[in-house]
Amino acid sequence: MRLADFVERVGQTGVVFMMKMDGPRPRNKWTVRLNKPPYVGEYWFAGGDFPRLDQGLDSARRDLVTLPGDWSWLDEPISDADAYAELFEAIGDTGELLIVQYGLGSKWVLFAGGDEQDGYASLDECVLAGLAKLGW
Repeated sequence: MRLADFVERVGQTGVVFMMKMDGPRPRNKWTVRLNKPPYVGEYWFAGGDFPRLDQGLDSARRDLVTLPGDWSWLDEPISDADAYAELFEAIGDTGELLIVQYGLGSKWVLFAGGDEQDGYASLDECVLAGLAKLGW
């Protein structure tokens, strides 16, 4: 499966998925956050900082299976995670910060250059807009 498919499937369960890469940080440059907005007083949050994106995705998988639902698809490999990791790390190496988030209500959200823009239809569209915003 593609990274976008993974994140969108997570979002379809009501979980908001966010990832970013902080190039200037000496360790644990990747941040992966999951949260489920409060419904009738419930709130769920998971995630952390990791040296590599694949470690963040593995942690997300372990956290997601603690929620009710059918998570049998979580073990499918993500074919393009390394390509996204390389791109985000190249951006981070310049000191810029690109954050992408997906939630069922907001679709893909981009945080780049100090601005927030939402409503992107796909991860690729979101990342391309971020690259343009950062002058890439």
